[in-house]
Amino acid sequence: MKNKLNISTVVLALFSLIAVQTTVAQVPNTSPAKEALKGMRPFIGNWTGESDAFGGFEGLEEGGKILWAARFRWLQNKTAVEFTSQTKYKNTDKRFNSASQIMSLDAATGKLRTIGYGHDGSVYWSNTGSMEIEGKSITLIINEITINKTKSKYTVKFTKESPKILSLQLTDAYVDGKKQKDWEVKLHRITKSPRPAQLAVSAEEAEKIAEVITKLDQQWSQTALTKDTAFLKSIWADDLRFTQHDGKVNDKETALADAEGNTDTVTSGVISDYKVRVYGKNFAVVAGDYHSTGKDKDGKPFNRKIRFTGVWVRKQMSTGERKWQCVSDHSTKLE
Repeated sequence: MKNKLNISTVVLALFSLIAVQTTVAQVPNTSPAKEALKGMRPFIGNWTGESDAFGGFEGLEEGGKILWAARFRWLQNKTAVEFTSQTKYKNTDKRFNSASQIMSLDAATGKLRTIGYGHDGSVYWSNTGSMEIEGKSITLIINEITINKTKSKYTVKFTKESPKILSLQLTDAYVDGKKQKDWEVKLHRITKSPRPAQLAVSAEEAEKIAEVITKLDQQWSQTALTKDTAFLKSIWADDLRFTQHDGKVNDKETALADAEGNTDTVTSGVISDYKVRVYGKNFAVVAGDYHSTGKDKDGKPFNRKIRFTGVWVRKQMSTGERKWQCVSDHSTKLE
């Protein structure tokens, strides 16, 4: 009986396995969501472009040129699509706005819908809307609200003009009931993954870059003595993140205010154990120790040592020149 039972069990297990495998094999390789979104296929990929900066929405200002970086990508085994866009001012690299939209099939209604969120300047917003795919176009009708309760309604239309050109149009825009200007931007497909900004450099180029940044850091180390905040303003990027040894995090404006208001009398400032690691034509990381001596505002002598790490990026200025600036700095107190 025992042997028969074991054989029966094995047979049943084999039949069960075959049944499971058959069931899995028969699962259709599609779904209502996939079918509804199949028209998105020509849009999937990375896109880039340039346009005039547009106003009208809370947090945005007209004037100047902005650069676009946009992407459509599949989510959840092609049952949803994410569209993301990042725009920044061409001359300053400062963020203009950023957006994310999720496009999917609403199970309750059987219709396409979109939900999104992002920032216009520093103003956060979120939205919901309907969606339609027709031929080579995608149309979104959006209802949006900002963190400050400003309400907007507008239509966004993506049209595939050619395999490598995508137009993005915004029309019928109203902000708190006030009609805004229509605008359009042409986006171009990136056929290959873009090379990073930090392009490869030769050993000779890396050495020259290290010399430039070393000189800037040496000058920085002397500003505590010279009170030359104008120099700090020139080498600190507008998006600087400055983390002090006590954990306080400052932006450029606050860091400059602290430097200008510093009443210490520094008599010596020396960098040691300093090293520059160059990762490309536009990107480098530095690390070192900084030792300063002097007297505080009450005349009490001090002897301070910190260990710092800095990130330097070569940015394009409004004048057109490219300039090395520090975008992040972190220090740790040693003594």
